[in-house]
Amino acid sequence: MAHQSNRKQTLQLREAYKALGYSDVDCNRFEVGEAADHITVVLTNLGHDVVLIPDVHSLIKRLAHGEGSTWDLAFNTTEGLHGLAREGQVPALLEAYQIPFTFSDAATMALCLDKGRIKMVLEHFNVPTAPFAVIHFNHTHGKAQISLDEILSMIRMSRHSETLLSQYPLFAKPLAEGSSKGFGASNKIKSIESLCEVVRSLRDSSPLSLGVLIEKYLPGREFTVGILGTGEDAWVVGIDEIIWCSKESTKSNPETVEYTTEKSKSADDWAGEADEIKVGRDDQEADLACQTALRAWTVLRCRDGGRVDIRMDNSTGRPIAHVMEINPLAGLLPHWSQLPMIAEHNNVSYDELIEHILKSALQRRGDRVPN
Repeated sequence: MAHQSNRKQTLQLREAYKALGYSDVDCNRFEVGEAADHITVVLTNLGHDVVLIPDVHSLIKRLAHGEGSTWDLAFNTTEGLHGLAREGQVPALLEAYQIPFTFSDAATMALCLDKGRIKMVLEHFNVPTAPFAVIHFNHTHGKAQISLDEILSMIRMSRHSETLLSQYPLFAKPLAEGSSKGFGASNKIKSIESLCEVVRSLRDSSPLSLGVLIEKYLPGREFTVGILGTGEDAWVVGIDEIIWCSKESTKSNPETVEYTTEKSKSADDWAGEADEIKVGRDDQEADLACQTALRAWTVLRCRDGGRVDIRMDNSTGRPIAHVMEINPLAGLLPHWSQLPMIAEHNNVSYDELIEHILKSALQRRGDRVPN
């Protein structure tokens, strides 16, 4: 029985995948896995034996040889490389072998990576999210360019078509990417004339992408909300606001935008574009953002810890907090990733953060059926 041992297992990624022949570009999304060494130190200090599994191929071999029966819990930090459900691949393997693990289940991981489908589910539960449409790419046409008529036809399929076709600016983003990949200064669509150009550019930059999400551009404040726990036990550990540089201070930089880009997300100083600062719940909009984020987290059955990104909209005369993205597998690199930063801003140390995540996951050990 797995409960007889005190062994924990965590997953790291980048070096193992590079050894398998993957390039630096292939491995760029492995922010979560880069925290493996830090997580290992915390788990070891808590008295656990830790086995590092460096890649999904090694995991499959160990599971096939029956080693998983000695694991109490897998601390999953695997984002995956291939397919729309890549963040759900390791959870699915662990579910098949009935091994408890940290963070959300395979179905939730796959759902949250698809920005279009997650917005459909949020709408079902009346959780605010910006009006949107999904532009799917037909890869059977090879390199043939998608036309404006095709794009408009797909927008008209959306229940929000009237809003999207009459109210600019809009915003475009890749359908299934994280860490702001594919986000640049040109993603803001100011007129119908630029719609086709932006969609084509995103397709060219992500040739394997299934499509693009088009949504109403929200000009209000942007927050990222850190959440710990599962179900009724979930709670907001803190909220940070992304503060953008003033237009006056950035006139010399025409690429400066008022939203997170791939460039700013990968720079030590946010490329001079923004700061991330703690906000208190006494701020009305911040409190509303926390309430909306926690509701989204619970209705989607996310588990243990993660982040919800929120953008405000005051165009109706009252503030509405719109869910932009849900990250059920948030980065955990100390002093860099946003969830540890939010926790630190609210006097929750990195060790305490990992322990909270671990304790939440360990509560599910009772669900495991003995082999």
